[in-house]
Amino acid sequence: MNFTKSCTNKIPSRLKNRILYAIILIISIGLLTYQLIVLDYQFELTNVFNDKQKVQNNTSQFPKIQYDFPLNETAEEKSIREQRRESVKNGFLHAWRGYTKYAWGYDELSPVSNNGRNKFNGWGATIVDALDTLWIMDLKDEFNASREFVSKLNFTNSNDGTNVFETIIRYLGGLLSAFELSDDHIFLEKAKELGEALLYAFNNDTGLPYNSVHLNPDLRVQHPPYGGGLLAEVGTLCLEFTKLSQLSGDNEFFFIANNITKVISNANKTIPGLYPIKIDQATGNFINDAVSFGANGDSFYEYLLKEFILVGDALDKYRRMYIESVESMYKYLIKESPINDRPELLFLGELSINGYFVGKMGHLSCFVPGLLALGSKFLNRPKDLETAKRLAETCYFLNRMTSTGIGGEEVWFKVVEEKNTTNNEIHKRLPDGIYRLSPSYSLLRPETIESLFILYRITGDKKYQDQGWDIWQSLEKWCKTPAGYSGLHDVNSIPPAKNDGMER
Repeated sequence: MNFTKSCTNKIPSRLKNRILYAIILIISIGLLTYQLIVLDYQFELTNVFNDKQKVQNNTSQFPKIQYDFPLNETAEEKSIREQRRESVKNGFLHAWRGYTKYAWGYDELSPVSNNGRNKFNGWGATIVDALDTLWIMDLKDEFNASREFVSKLNFTNSNDGTNVFETIIRYLGGLLSAFELSDDHIFLEKAKELGEALLYAFNNDTGLPYNSVHLNPDLRVQHPPYGGGLLAEVGTLCLEFTKLSQLSGDNEFFFIANNITKVISNANKTIPGLYPIKIDQATGNFINDAVSFGANGDSFYEYLLKEFILVGDALDKYRRMYIESVESMYKYLIKESPINDRPELLFLGELSINGYFVGKMGHLSCFVPGLLALGSKFLNRPKDLETAKRLAETCYFLNRMTSTGIGGEEVWFKVVEEKNTTNNEIHKRLPDGIYRLSPSYSLLRPETIESLFILYRITGDKKYQDQGWDIWQSLEKWCKTPAGYSGLHDVNSIPPAKNDGMER
């Protein structure tokens, strides 16, 4: 006797019909969900790629953001401007020649010991990262030598794990910039090779990238991170991957980037627009409530605005996410200056893992004034420009308050009434209202000067040129070595000890 048939025959016909209807309903819902996902993706894909005229029209409607500089520059003003420009260019050439002499092919130069070292896969990170600068500075011989080096790179022959975030921002970003400036297709070909090699990093349930992977096909092992990934690392690739899709015609990169933004956007967060810095790649959930526009969070927020600028209204969610983040930053993270003689300043703090405000402002967060200034023009938000100016003054002040005139890694503002005189004494009489400069090292970070540059271009105020020049002179005085420029162990010591690093 057929047991299965016997059991089936014992099921009442009414129940069998209900089971059949339930199965049909489940299948229908599944198909509908799949179609909605596909249609949503195809809609966004059409907006970004297949209707290029629409994207061009959307971005062409952006207002002019650069100040209308007068043409009546005096001879003295021209002389000062050109002298400063040549000083910066000569500084770049000084570091470049030291690198080519002592560390060509390595990722970076140790500018005190004059050795090469590899921190970013050993593919010559300095060379790839400097391609756009070489082109802009009209250093074509150096650019062509670098092109020859890049043409021979093999991104899959490494025996070590590859940091996905660093590889995307340094190598992929450098290659795409070089292609757009030079129109030399070798850079696009190499960018496509690297992008395809990186696809394995997103091979999981959420599509959020692992921190590192082996790009060598024979060593294909993912490295699921202990304790999750960082927001800045997981969420910083939409610009490079969208641009790679636009230039190569391969939409897979855009799909990956867009999916990551959706997962992060949909994850639960305590405060709208403030995304915690630790996220679980396996589940797509945030791990704690720590929030920072500095270390571990910075570039995620930066890319929200810049992705919107890249594609315009074709992906309006980036505009909405950016505005929501800025509004919550105003409400929860930006505070008035506690420095008695500088009440006009603002500072940008953080939230701890428990969601409490901390008066710590890292040098990395000094990109925010430039970001707000750009957003004020692109999105017609005048308040953001005024905030950008006040934050930029703080970043400049944090450089000039040290013995070297170079900013340290992190500064801690007083957010309680009690004055911490002990820490002020330990840290060499810091300004009242700042109780700690720790860590006090410098990694030659560019964020403050970047914001000053953007504010000068937007406002036309030459004080930002002068402030940038002040910082540059301090770098020349304290960081320059016979082969390049070195970071410092302590920006508040004279003379400061060099750390033998030129990594930024």
